[in-house]
Amino acid sequence: MASVKITLVGGGSYNWTPGVLGNILGNKYLDGCHVMLHDIDAEALSLTFELALKYKELAGSGITFEQTTEQAAALDGADYVVVTISTGGLKTMRVDLELPEKYGIFQTVGDTVGPGGLSRALRNVPVFLQIARAMEQYCPKAWMLNCSNPLCVLTRVVNKETSIPALGVCHGVLGVARNYAEFFGVPLGECAYVNTGIDHCSWFTDFVVRGRPAYDLLVEMGVDEWLAKPPAEAEKDEVFGDLYRLRCGIMLGRCLGALPAIGDRHMAEFFPNYLEGMDNVERFGLVRTSIADREKGYANGRGRIERMLSGEEEIEIRAATDVVGERLSDDVAGWMAALSGGPVVEDNLNAPNTGQIPELPWDAIVETRGVLDATGIRPLVSPMPKQIEAIVRPHVLREELSVEAAVEGSFEKALAVMASEPLVGSIDNAKPMLEEMMAANKDWLPQFA
Repeated sequence: MASVKITLVGGGSYNWTPGVLGNILGNKYLDGCHVMLHDIDAEALSLTFELALKYKELAGSGITFEQTTEQAAALDGADYVVVTISTGGLKTMRVDLELPEKYGIFQTVGDTVGPGGLSRALRNVPVFLQIARAMEQYCPKAWMLNCSNPLCVLTRVVNKETSIPALGVCHGVLGVARNYAEFFGVPLGECAYVNTGIDHCSWFTDFVVRGRPAYDLLVEMGVDEWLAKPPAEAEKDEVFGDLYRLRCGIMLGRCLGALPAIGDRHMAEFFPNYLEGMDNVERFGLVRTSIADREKGYANGRGRIERMLSGEEEIEIRAATDVVGERLSDDVAGWMAALSGGPVVEDNLNAPNTGQIPELPWDAIVETRGVLDATGIRPLVSPMPKQIEAIVRPHVLREELSVEAAVEGSFEKALAVMASEPLVGSIDNAKPMLEEMMAANKDWLPQFA
């Protein structure tokens, strides 16, 4: 596939780039393509580029690699642009997570909804718009594959404001489907499911294991008794312990008639019940990802690359399918190969709503299964029950308002998002919290200057 150019924006990422490189090198259909690593951090980029060359040598691949800190060179003639960035890095993420704690809001991730999700959206939207507009100039027919959060907002702004088609890539739903399959002791291929929702708030409205509804099996196994146990005891349960990271979602899903299709860390942020005060967080046994955790992950990612380059750690290049051909997560290579005329892919898509979820607004970024091939994408129709729509629709409307606030530099619209956000318990907190967050991140908010 010598004519295909793939550009990785954020190619210096210590945690994302190694996996994406392995994904691309493991896809035989992409052999011979050209991969451009682009990042504004020249030091990090140099390290991941060296790893790419090492991967290429070990794989005996015909893929060629190049690195650049220049955006125009990176995008020129690209067919696919994979974006994995976080504007402002950990410095700004610290504001997203720690400042809301002053107001009694203890987010578990802080990258999608809630005060942290809004703050992250406001500073990332201008950067995504700039990338997409540069793509219109240098590679107008390219696809953008977005791996950055808040996934729906950033994917939406590109589709709404530019001519570049953008898709969101998230491994959550497929990963959770595999969790259920492993829990029931069957291959994922022996399960059937329908998922509907938005990124990080997605639900299996039907999940069947060898012809039987998963919820029936869970009830027979004693799931309600497990849900009634305190977190420490539930986590160590011999039967259900492997589902502990889905426990709050399953608890809520028992009321909704659906199974959670995402883990509790993300799901909890869509519901105020869980995160108002640390007592609540602990009562539900939720695990928070702190800045210290992220700093450790950053250091571990760099250390792992250095060990692989020095030979201290073995390099394993894995395709995005396992030994029995089941698709694994974040298969950006499979998507690019399929869109280029390679093997057809069926995967979890975050894509503009063209009717796959009839209950939600047209063009909103929604999450369902879908097919990718040389003709483009065809999301599968996945109706949303009213009880789930009642939860999801307000978040979709806030996401659209977040896009408008970030594009227009409108404090009033950003305040409307913050004031109507379920995690912001008191209306009195909305304005001062937003003002503090924006002041702390003012260097990354030029549209509000």
